[in-house]
Amino acid sequence: MAQANKTISSGLMIPETLQEAIDPAWLGEALASVSGNSPVIEVQLAEVVKAMAAKVRIGVRFANDPETVLHYCVKGFLDTDQDRQSTGEVTTRESNFYTRIAPHLSMRVPACPSVVTDDSGQAIMIMEDVIATGGSFCDTHSPFTVEQARETLEQIALLHASSHLLESNPWIPRGLDWMAESKHFPQSWIHQQMHDGRGKGLPESTLDGGNLLAGLRVLADQSREGPQTLLHGDTHIANVYRTADGPGFADWQLIKSANWAIDVAYHINCVLPVALAEQYERELVDYYRDALDRHGGQSVDRETAWDEYCRATPYGLYLWAITTRVDPAKTKENFQRLGAAVTRSDAYRRLGVMS
Repeated sequence: MAQANKTISSGLMIPETLQEAIDPAWLGEALASVSGNSPVIEVQLAEVVKAMAAKVRIGVRFANDPETVLHYCVKGFLDTDQDRQSTGEVTTRESNFYTRIAPHLSMRVPACPSVVTDDSGQAIMIMEDVIATGGSFCDTHSPFTVEQARETLEQIALLHASSHLLESNPWIPRGLDWMAESKHFPQSWIHQQMHDGRGKGLPESTLDGGNLLAGLRVLADQSREGPQTLLHGDTHIANVYRTADGPGFADWQLIKSANWAIDVAYHINCVLPVALAEQYERELVDYYRDALDRHGGQSVDRETAWDEYCRATPYGLYLWAITTRVDPAKTKENFQRLGAAVTRSDAYRRLGVMS
């Protein structure tokens, strides 16, 4: 559902702390296009969710309509010890999604009435609060049913069918090179992470950091050379929200272009318990293929699709191998599901890094 997103790039300060982000004067300027330049007279702090970036749920009252509370979610890197250059790259990418891509999509994403950027490359977004309007975010501890997975795969197919947008948006990162190069996460550190308890019970070959990075390098080569699909890039369960109208996807920090199976394999194996994924994954890949055809995307034949799906499973495992800022119980559950998928699909052998 296309939406009218509004951008502010007038040199307005980018908040670095929670207190700066909920300051009425700053919010009044950032939301001037919503209020008609009316001052903010009250800010109600509802919740602060800290993950890679902070999500701050607030209620706002404007002077020109003091009886009405409007609900927003401010998303940015607040009170963080992370490098400002790397956080700038991430927030700029997501802000570009909301201003340049989201208005042209028919899939369900949060409305984003204000995106604030500055000359240093930082950005912060003020989005609709989907929870305040009756929605709810999904959770690892409440896995999907197969029917719910079909609903979200329908949304992913709508995104992938919009891959023509890549031509006019060269800022979208191409391929998986940043993962395969492993500049920020050495192989020895990744190997250690996978043996910190999150991988308990998985085969040693699946938990081998060398196998994982070698597989990602093959995936990166294939993604660079093959057909390009517009990807969400981070389709795990907590980035899905449910509304009365159906599911949607938030958190577009890892948007990229690569093979379609990156999104699909990551999603199926992160939202379903291992037993359900094992039983229904082939049927769900077929469902995705049919949905992509219905929405005008590029068709993939059945056997090729299955092989590409199996080869793509290490992508999600890598993301949860390097995760350090999420509840350990949720990290372990996601890692276990994705590790089981890599094992079951024989991904390393398919990618040629194991005999």
